[in-house]
Amino acid sequence: MLVVSCSSPPPVTPKELCGDTKDNDGDQKTDCADPDCFEDPFCVRIPENCSNGSDDNGNNRIDCLDAECFSDSACIKVETCDNGLDDDADSQTDCQDTECQQKGVCGDGGMESGNCDDGIDNDNNNVRDCADVRACAGQTCGGGGCFCTDGGTKAESACGDGADNDSDGPSDCADPDCEGLICGNGCACRSGQRGEGPCGDGVDNDTDTKTDCADEDCRSQLCGNGCTCHATNGMKTESGCADGADNDGDAMSDCGDPDCNMQLCGNGCRCMGMQKREVDCGDTMDNDGDGQADCNDTDCAGTSCGTGCNCNGGRQETLCNDRVDNDGDGLKDCADTANCSGAAQGCGTGTPEQPSNCTDGVDNDNDGDRDCFDTDCLGQSCGTGCACAAGGAKRETACADNQDNDGDGMRDCMDIDCAGQGTEICNDNIDNDCDRAVDCGDPSCAASGMCSALPDGRACQLDTQCQGGRCLTEAATGLPSGMCTSTGTCSIDAMGVSTGCTGGGTCNIDQQLVKTCRQVCNGSSGCRTGYACHDDGDTDDKTPDYCLPTCSSDLDCSGTTGCNLQTRKCEGPKSGSVIGASCSNDSQCQSGWCFRTSGNGGYCLSYCQDSRPVCGGDARCVTDSEDDTGACYDGCMSAADCRPPPYRCVSGGGGSVCYCAPLDSECSTDTDCCSGHCRTFILVKFCTPF
Repeated sequence: MLVVSCSSPPPVTPKELCGDTKDNDGDQKTDCADPDCFEDPFCVRIPENCSNGSDDNGNNRIDCLDAECFSDSACIKVETCDNGLDDDADSQTDCQDTECQQKGVCGDGGMESGNCDDGIDNDNNNVRDCADVRACAGQTCGGGGCFCTDGGTKAESACGDGADNDSDGPSDCADPDCEGLICGNGCACRSGQRGEGPCGDGVDNDTDTKTDCADEDCRSQLCGNGCTCHATNGMKTESGCADGADNDGDAMSDCGDPDCNMQLCGNGCRCMGMQKREVDCGDTMDNDGDGQADCNDTDCAGTSCGTGCNCNGGRQETLCNDRVDNDGDGLKDCADTANCSGAAQGCGTGTPEQPSNCTDGVDNDNDGDRDCFDTDCLGQSCGTGCACAAGGAKRETACADNQDNDGDGMRDCMDIDCAGQGTEICNDNIDNDCDRAVDCGDPSCAASGMCSALPDGRACQLDTQCQGGRCLTEAATGLPSGMCTSTGTCSIDAMGVSTGCTGGGTCNIDQQLVKTCRQVCNGSSGCRTGYACHDDGDTDDKTPDYCLPTCSSDLDCSGTTGCNLQTRKCEGPKSGSVIGASCSNDSQCQSGWCFRTSGNGGYCLSYCQDSRPVCGGDARCVTDSEDDTGACYDGCMSAADCRPPPYRCVSGGGGSVCYCAPLDSECSTDTDCCSGHCRTFILVKFCTPF
């Protein structure tokens, strides 16, 4: 027989749970304060080792980034004030760091000028004494015999005191700084030696027993007014050949002295064969004083009388295609039939200038004007897609052939001649009628059947035109000619597959727009005017490239505000910092893009288009060969134009830009990196955060 006990089960003693903040076992001790939990992994605390590169206590903070290490000696950094490095990582280097002021070589922030030999960086700009060129150039660098050069070095200036004033080893004339300077009364430093100074005073100034022109020091030097020491024989020679004086004391003067042969004897006059000769034959002056001027002087026969003019029994026109009356007879070019005629001169036979010969480079009717400069050709063809305009100008007439038909450097809609020309085709990504609006963003396409159910990224004016139900118009968003997108929220997964987009668009979020469905493109093709194909820096090729707004001129915009080269949108000026300025978040930059550089603040950047590399202000476009977009960096001429180191002025974008390498970039030294840290990993150096 089965016997069933009716007694109550024994009570169960509760266990402490080591991490729920409750006293589970009722012993007045909770979690890690309860002895039951002393050995529990939750309560066994592992302290952070502050210099082993590991997250020892498992709180996702490594070494000095962990609050436990803030006061650890391995993490307390002190600025060394003369090593060119930001040792304590506070974005201030050496004397620019307040920790260094009035310590060692650092001053109190006062003026460097007047203190250019004290070994102290008085104004704390990290250059001291003569090296501080802006403050010390031309200043004394010790006593009266040393001065700071504009190259930032010391130089000897007292060259006869026997002292090495600039402390570089040589003194006086032995110092190259003294070359040509006075080394005493009548003495000048020449080729590292004391040399003869005045070469016409009859005194042996350098005490080498040779005086004036007889001293080698004086070769080719002046020996008085109009007198020069000969370069080879130590004799005096006449060099003033128009003053009427016998300057070298040989009883002959000016052109009558053989020394003056081929020397100038005044404006437009040269000594030849012991006589004055006219050599400037177009200044209307009788330069040689023989009573005949210019082409009337036989000296001028066969010589030039000015541009396009030659002396040949009088003035003769020789340049017959410059639209100038070069010989001053009232007739220009082919109209001067006495001087200009025949095909070799570009002159015709006198037949009228007709539409058929307005591009032949010939003045057919010999009236002095050829082709478009001839009023007979006004409105006539000057080639394919070109017509002659007033004043010899040419006008573009073919505005959709991608050619610069009038040769003014602008083609199609970029040429003002094309404004309002042509008929808009509503689905070819081109501004066919040159009204600054493309495809369905053009009012002329509003009623076109092509402008309904438009896929993401296409030009638009109204929400009803877009398959996704939303049009981001140019007036509201600054996007050139508007852009179709989808309503609601879109997303994109790691494989590059978008949801929430229609018409083949791809979902993307970047520095210029919120999350939006955009038109897919490839490399550098597939986008309309005012947009460029952008890969967003992807390297796995899974995320599709997309069209990014990158207007480059006002001609990309249909509105009245024009192209803002900071944001690459059609809009007016915005508040915020310009390209190259420091920033900490996107909203501080006009462009909406604050590039984080780590360690030295952010850097305001803007996109640009590789095929039209235009940036605002002095910025330059640094292009990327993988797509059709690049980045605008602050332009520079030298490091002084950039923010403090590690920013440097480096070559890029057809000029130089202010730059420092961001994290994960290859580097050579710490000074290359924005973070100030260049570390080696498997034989290659990269910029790291610490």
